[in-house]
Amino acid sequence: MHSHNIRLPVFLAALLLFFTTDALAGRAGPPGKRRPPPPVVSVEKAVKRSVRSQLTVVGTIDPYRTSIVSSEIEGRVETAPIREGDLVEAGKTVIAALRRTDLEIDLRIERAELAKAVQDHLRLKRGSRPEEIEAYRARAREKEAELKRDELGLKRAEDLYRKKILNRSNYDQAVAKFEISRSQYLEEKNNLRMSEIGPRKEEIARARAEVARMRARIAGIQDKLRKTIIRSPLTGFLTEKNVEVGQWVAKGGRVGEVIETRKVLVRAPVSEKQISFVTVGDSARVRLDAIPGRVFTGRIARIIPKADTKSRTFPVEVELDNTSDYALKAGMFARIVMEYGASVQSVLIPKDALLIRPRGASVFIFDKGRVREISFKPGRNVDSFVEVPGGEIKPGMRVVVQGNEKLRNGITVRLPGQIRVGPGGKKGRGKRPAKKGKNNEGRRG
Repeated sequence: MHSHNIRLPVFLAALLLFFTTDALAGRAGPPGKRRPPPPVVSVEKAVKRSVRSQLTVVGTIDPYRTSIVSSEIEGRVETAPIREGDLVEAGKTVIAALRRTDLEIDLRIERAELAKAVQDHLRLKRGSRPEEIEAYRARAREKEAELKRDELGLKRAEDLYRKKILNRSNYDQAVAKFEISRSQYLEEKNNLRMSEIGPRKEEIARARAEVARMRARIAGIQDKLRKTIIRSPLTGFLTEKNVEVGQWVAKGGRVGEVIETRKVLVRAPVSEKQISFVTVGDSARVRLDAIPGRVFTGRIARIIPKADTKSRTFPVEVELDNTSDYALKAGMFARIVMEYGASVQSVLIPKDALLIRPRGASVFIFDKGRVREISFKPGRNVDSFVEVPGGEIKPGMRVVVQGNEKLRNGITVRLPGQIRVGPGGKKGRGKRPAKKGKNNEGRRG
């Protein structure tokens, strides 16, 4: 009886141990299947910074200046040495050159005419020389002597005519000869007087005006010769070429287009609700999809005070210095960040840590191997950060920035490279998979 009482408790304890072991075995699953390790996450710290309100708009890079180059004269293109896309320098690079032969011939003719006009003006300005005056005086004496001779002849003819010895015809010839001699004498006498007193002021002025006219004609031809060489008015790039060798160009005809890109303008539309925040002279940061990872800083150059009546936006231009290799090109898509208002101390977290769920925004805080989810209403965007108002997140807290999409509140996680605990109490690196094979039996999983 005593022996039977002892066996019954032992039997019951063995039966309880059997069911407990069987239940644990069923929970553990099939033999050899491991439990999944904690997920790997990356974390960064929340920071506290002094920030201002930001306005972000999108725009396009425009050239600082654009020039449509035209020909000032007509002519045939003789050379057109550069191509579209070539770098040009203001006042030096030749875009095209017109034929010069006809103008050069006209220039030689006009220079000869100018030399003649100059000599005529100098002769009038100097007046007659003593030798010339003496020559005029001699001719006047000669004509005076001829006049006296013809006058005596006329008197004899009159006497004979009255006596009816000379006919009317011979008498008329004597009168005509006298009149001719008197006219020639008066002309030579006048020439002598003019040579003695010199030319009139009006004649000198007329000769001087003729010299000025010829010089102006020469200057016009020289100006046309200069205009046969069509140079770039800006330093930048030739973006359009409209002429080729042998082509006839009319006066005012389009030769090409040049843009200046040592500086560029980022032009963006700003809504009427936000335009009051924008001030000329404020700094602005520009990011380009074509040049990722770089931020360019410029200033707001101007606000165009005329809105687009369809979109109700005002064009704003931000001025930027280009790089030495002209990386900023016209037409590039740009994002402009403009700051306004007073600076405020705020807690910021990386944008990668932010999760947008149907119930709102949240972030996972990493603390002692576990994560805790905090919901909040995001504040301002500051570069690659988001403002966290409310004070629930403190500076220095570590937030999950990678691997946070499938996390749940309170679960265990591990950081990249962190040692984890495997089955049987064996330790291993989280990223190194367990190797299988008979040569690896007994090694870490």
